[in-house]
Amino acid sequence: MAKQDPDLQVALGSKQHMWKLGFIALLILLLMIPVAWISSIIRERYQRKTSVIEEIAGKWGGSQIVSGPFISVPYSVLSKSLNADNKEISTLVTKYIHIAPDSMKVMGEIKTVSHKRGIFRVTGYRAELDLNADFAAYTLDNPALMELPLRWDEALVSFDLDDQRGMKEIKGTLNAQALVFNRSEGVLAISSMPETIQLKDTYSGYHGDSQEKKAVDFKLEAKVPVDCRDGATKINIRMSISGTQQLNFASSALKENVDLAGDWPSPSFIGDFLPESRTVDKSGFKASWQSNNLSSGIKKTWTSDEPMLQLSNLGVNFLIMVDSYQQTTRSLKYSVLFLLLTFMTFFFAEIMTRQKIHPIQYLMVGCGLLVFYLLLLSISEHIAFAWSYLIAALGVILQISLYCFSILKTRKFALQVGALLSFLYIFLYVLLRLQDSALLIGSISLFLLLSLAMYIIRNVNWYNQE
Repeated sequence: MAKQDPDLQVALGSKQHMWKLGFIALLILLLMIPVAWISSIIRERYQRKTSVIEEIAGKWGGSQIVSGPFISVPYSVLSKSLNADNKEISTLVTKYIHIAPDSMKVMGEIKTVSHKRGIFRVTGYRAELDLNADFAAYTLDNPALMELPLRWDEALVSFDLDDQRGMKEIKGTLNAQALVFNRSEGVLAISSMPETIQLKDTYSGYHGDSQEKKAVDFKLEAKVPVDCRDGATKINIRMSISGTQQLNFASSALKENVDLAGDWPSPSFIGDFLPESRTVDKSGFKASWQSNNLSSGIKKTWTSDEPMLQLSNLGVNFLIMVDSYQQTTRSLKYSVLFLLLTFMTFFFAEIMTRQKIHPIQYLMVGCGLLVFYLLLLSISEHIAFAWSYLIAALGVILQISLYCFSILKTRKFALQVGALLSFLYIFLYVLLRLQDSALLIGSISLFLLLSLAMYIIRNVNWYNQE
C-alpha cells in the first residue's frame, strides 16, 4: 500500500478540525431551542405567581392610593336635554365645589405581612395612618363662584381609599366633632399617576419604572358638622388599612408633609417626588416627603364642571429586589457562554489527547448544562435561592465530570472540566448577587477570560493537529 502524503494528512486533519468547530457552532444554535423552552417555563411560573398575588390582593387589598380629605360643597344647576320625543326637558343636577386643605400632615407606621398560597409568598402590609388637615376660614374670591347656589349646610368631607376592601378601620373628627363616613358615588373624581414596578408580561426581569393613569372616584363621605365659613377647620382622620405591594398618597393639600416608617428592609420610593430625607437599614426604613401646590398640581378650589384634576403622587413600593424568577432568567442569559467554554474545552482535549469525542457525547454534556436551569428554577420555588443554586450547580458539576472521566478515561481531564464548571458557576453567582455593578464586573471578567483563552491557544498550529 502506498504511503499517504504528509501534506495530505495535515490537510485532512485540519479539515476535520474545522468540521468539528462547525458542528460545535451548530450544536450551540440547536441548544438555543431548549433555552427558549426553559424561558417559557420561567414565564409561566411567574405568571402563576402573579395570579396568586392578584387573588390575595382581591381579599386583603391591592395597591392603595390615599386621597383627600377635601371639603365638597354641593349646588344644583338646571341641565337641559332632549327626550325621546325630541322635546326639551330640564333636570336638576347636583354638582360640587371642592376645597383643598391649606396644609396637611400625614404620619404612617407600616408593618409588612407575608401571605402564603401553595409554594408562593406574597408581601402585603398593614398601615396605621394619621392625617391632619387644616383649612383656613373659607371665603369666595372668584366672582364666577359667588353666583353659585352653594348649600353649605350639606357640605361633605370627601375622602377615599383606592381599594376599600383594605379598609379595616376609620375614625375622624372635624373641630373635635366626630365624623361618620359613609359610602357615596359621584362626589369627586381625580386622576393620579401611580407608579408600578413589576415584571409586567415579561420574564426577563424588571424593565424599569412605568406609570399608569388611574381614575379615582371618591366613595367615602362624611357630613360636615359646622359652617366652614365661620372660622378655621381642622380635620383629623385615623385609619387602619391593608394592601399589597404599594402604598401611594395623592397630593391633596397646598402644602403637605408625609412621614412614613416601616419594617421593610428594601423599599422602593415611587411617585413624582423623592423623599426629602430617608434612612434604610436591615430593621426597616423612615422617609419624609414635602410637596406644595406649585409642584403637585393641586388647586385651592375647583368645581365639577372643570376638567378632571390630575394630582401628583408619592409613596413606597415593598419591592423584592431580585426574586428567584428574575435571577434564574439572568443566569439563563449566560447559557451560551457555558456551552461555548465547555465545548471548546472538549475540542482541545480531543486535539491534545488524540481521542475523538462523538457528537452525541457533546449533546449529552450540553443537555446536562441546560438541566441546571430547570433544577435551579424548581428548587428555588421551595427553598432559598442560594441553597438552590448550590445544589443544582454541585449536581451538574459532578454529573458532567464523571461523564468526562468515562469518555476519555483520564482523571486529569475530568478534574479540569469540573474546575472549569466550578469557576463558571461561582462567577455567575457573583454576577447574580450584584445589582448596579453587574454589567461592569461581567464585561471585565469576560475580557479577562478571552485574554486567557488567547494566551492558552497562542501556540496552536491550526494547519496541523500536532
